Amino acid sequence: MQHSKQLVDQSGGSEIPEGLAFHPQVVPVIGGSVLWLAVWRGAIWSMATLVSLAILGSGVYLTHTTSLAEMEATQREARLATDALAKQASQVINDADALIHGMRWVYRRTGSLDETERYVNELAFDPFVIGNLYFIGPQATIQIAHSPQALNRDVSDREYVRFHMDHPADVSFISIVEAGRVTGDYYFRISRRVDQPDGSFGGVVLASLNPRAFAFYFSELKLGVDGAVALLSTYDRKLRARIPEPRPEQWAQPIDSPIWSALEQSPAGTYETASAVDGVRRLYTYRQVEGLPLVLTLGFTVADVERRVAARIGWLWPVAAVVILLVLILAALVDALVRTHDRLAIAHSDLHDMYVQVRHFALFDPLTGLPSRPLFMERLKSCLLNAERNGLSCALLYLDLDDFKPINDRDGHEAGDEVLKVASQRMSGALRESDTVCRWGGDEFLILLPQPGTVHELLALVERLLARLSAPMPVWGTSYRITASVGIARFPDDGQTAKSLQSAADMAMYEAKRLGKGCVVLAADLPP
Repeated sequence: MQHSKQLVDQSGGSEIPEGLAFHPQVVPVIGGSVLWLAVWRGAIWSMATLVSLAILGSGVYLTHTTSLAEMEATQREARLATDALAKQASQVINDADALIHGMRWVYRRTGSLDETERYVNELAFDPFVIGNLYFIGPQATIQIAHSPQALNRDVSDREYVRFHMDHPADVSFISIVEAGRVTGDYYFRISRRVDQPDGSFGGVVLASLNPRAFAFYFSELKLGVDGAVALLSTYDRKLRARIPEPRPEQWAQPIDSPIWSALEQSPAGTYETASAVDGVRRLYTYRQVEGLPLVLTLGFTVADVERRVAARIGWLWPVAAVVILLVLILAALVDALVRTHDRLAIAHSDLHDMYVQVRHFALFDPLTGLPSRPLFMERLKSCLLNAERNGLSCALLYLDLDDFKPINDRDGHEAGDEVLKVASQRMSGALRESDTVCRWGGDEFLILLPQPGTVHELLALVERLLARLSAPMPVWGTSYRITASVGIARFPDDGQTAKSLQSAADMAMYEAKRLGKGCVVLAADLPP
């Protein structure tokens, strides 16, 4: 808001009448007038000085308190953003891990590279995030890859191959960021070992993750001019993603930072240091990524906070230089306080809205609005715990839409996304409020049914679900008919943990696919 100001100049003077110039009785009056004028002017300047000092003191105080409030707000915002980004990174990496789990499972089950490659080609994932999926054979050569130029390349010198050769345990490994030998683009890989039937090294399955995809998520936040976000490995202390992006040679350099000693004390916290990447001193918040050897850090500078303060109260000093009268000064100060507190309230409201939005993205699938993997797994584990304590049953359905990929290929991903949305709505509408539907990935869904009843009642419910799903689906002037293959696993007969129950339902769904699609298979009916 601009204030219009009117400046008034007042001048005064006195002239001694000629007839009184030498009249002795007039001299004391004239002297008293001069003395009164000096006293009055002194009082005015004294008041002006006091008012100027009051303005200066008030300005310093307001700047100080606003800086403190802005620093606290920035720190709160940084903590919330760090938590949200750590969850986002965990979800992306776990999604990639699930893909290579599926590759390995298909290969173990079929023993066929062709079947495994066919499975990989049918997977739906964001190529900006996951650059490629690979299968590396026991001789450390690439056997399955999206790029033909990569096939049969020797990768025995890669870090992830050496790690899995030396570590027979079934653990994931997140490699350093390095340039691809075919594309030259920088990726880091998440990989798992494939064993031969005798337990010896049989190869590696891996997914290439694009650091710039993580940086894209980081850039959604307003970090300030000198802000920085980084994803670091606690295994080798090297970068996996960062914004601003480091120089190519810095990906391979361990990061010397107080975060490593801070992590020994707590999985989340704050510290201050000059960045080993760009030398800028920042205040950092950090959060260890749950279940992964990674830590996410978010840093902001004092200069960024000062810029935010200046954006809010930068008008104060120009106003203070112009305003002299006490009433206008008091009015300006009151207006400044009101506007400052209002802006802080708006900033806090915006921060809360951003936190709600980021939390929603972490807990719900952005396309369908269904619960995300972490939320679904929490509900599944809670359901299993309740069923175990009270001697109840529950069922897990693994549902895969049949022949969904041709819709994307023929009509485009936008049409495919609309089909997924309608299918999700139909599944949710066909179930009880206590049931949970989750889009597990691509066109695959998991459905949790607490207290499903008898097998006959469960199958009847699934048939009603498939009937509703297969009804004509008008999307953008085209009518689609969608069928699905469903695998059913029941607790406790088919599995007593979330992992075993999901594996049983997955195998049953795979059997339904093999039997001709559009089928329902109980895990209990699978051959031993």
